[in-house]
Amino acid sequence: GRVVVVNGDVTLYPDARVDSELVVTGGTVRGADSATVGGQVRAYAPRLTYRMEGEEVVAMRDETQGIANWFRRWTRRHLRSHNRVVLKSGTYDRVEGLPVILGPTVRQNTALGPLSLEALGIYRSADHFAWKADNLGYDVKGEMQFGYTRSVALGVEAMDVVAPAEDWQLRGSEIGLASFFLHRDFRDYYNRKGAQAYVALHDGPSLSATLGLGQERWQPRATRDPWTLFRNDDAWRPNPVMDAGRFTLATAAVRYDSRNDRDNPWTGWFVTAELEHGWSEHVTLGPASAVARPPAAGPVPVAYTRGVLDVRRYNRLSPETQLNLRLFAGGWLGGDPLPLERRFSLGGAGSLPGYEFRQMTGGTGDPLSCSAGQALPGTPAQCDRVILVQAEFRGDLHLHLFGDWGAQSGGGGWSWSFYHPLQWVVFADAGRGWLLHERAADGSIQDASAFPSPDTYRSDAGIGLDADVLGVFIAKSLTDWSNPVHFVVRLRHRF
Repeated sequence: GRVVVVNGDVTLYPDARVDSELVVTGGTVRGADSATVGGQVRAYAPRLTYRMEGEEVVAMRDETQGIANWFRRWTRRHLRSHNRVVLKSGTYDRVEGLPVILGPTVRQNTALGPLSLEALGIYRSADHFAWKADNLGYDVKGEMQFGYTRSVALGVEAMDVVAPAEDWQLRGSEIGLASFFLHRDFRDYYNRKGAQAYVALHDGPSLSATLGLGQERWQPRATRDPWTLFRNDDAWRPNPVMDAGRFTLATAAVRYDSRNDRDNPWTGWFVTAELEHGWSEHVTLGPASAVARPPAAGPVPVAYTRGVLDVRRYNRLSPETQLNLRLFAGGWLGGDPLPLERRFSLGGAGSLPGYEFRQMTGGTGDPLSCSAGQALPGTPAQCDRVILVQAEFRGDLHLHLFGDWGAQSGGGGWSWSFYHPLQWVVFADAGRGWLLHERAADGSIQDASAFPSPDTYRSDAGIGLDADVLGVFIAKSLTDWSNPVHFVVRLRHRF
């Protein structure tokens, strides 16, 4: 007969048969060309928002949101030619304050493909917008893309920017709001000044690969004292003193994205993999524990290789529930010990919310920040390697406030309900960071195992409510019961 699937995917095997039409909303259809379908095959990718009235599925109409989502997806794939001046802000943090970004951007759709140019100046609010070198920067880019859906792009970039040492845990918007409102900055920073060139291959919107080569000068940045709404009289956490030197960087990156919706995914994969080889003849090392790397009296040569893998899988289990999984792994792959700019840590809202950010848990090597029991200003991330596994089970929470008085009175009144996107979330996380060296009983430093014992990993679990643009969660450590319950607020989803 007729098959209708709501918020699900359909796979038709070669011997499958549907006598009438096949309709799918909120999903995809695979195998229709090799199966027998007596009627039309229609598939609509946007997820259907609905409520249950007894055994009946009733669509919740939100045409404004649907048009906005469609237009946002359309503009991502069909940017028009334009010449404009951009004025925007960067991430509010304890090093820059508020970066104000201003400059022209140009995009021209040529017969060969789109040509993009932008020249942005950066003016930082630290020290009350004082006009000095520390408050000035720039980011200039140019890219020529040959082709549109499937394409090859050649690009160059010159920059003088403040960059985060770890940007994989929390979004820039979350960092900015935490800094401005709560006087807490969950990143460390350094200055990047240099240029790079790259070539990128795109196979539609889902798959891309990029190769890059550049030279940058890395320099430490000091903590400033930007104004905050609350706790303005408190002292900021010091920004750790990072390594300083001129690095040549060869990079490779692959990105695969099959999610049905980038902002609110219900199904699909999101995979990013990065490989970086960097080298410098003269590097001034910042403070680190003796176990993390041997101290040096002066500048030393450094050559290292580092890899990062981030795999996320979104699974729709039913029209109302989904199970999402994430694996993050990164660390040293060869050469000299990693610079502080390329090291890792765990703990805090973006990785293990059952622990404080940069919390020193004690024990051998400190499995979160790898401080090895040695306190350093700002508690820098020092882990050579890190691995994190996250899982969450979520579902729609149907909540109709004030009932449906309009329907009960024959349509003469009004009704108000809060349906979607409020969801309940149950989650668990486990992981740790580690050093490739450890201190022996006699005080000497020796090689450590490639992967620590599973009983040394840290884990947590929690519950929360996610309203799509804002989520509130409570998390508790499962391996350190002395840790208190933590209350966490996130923008957008956890991952």
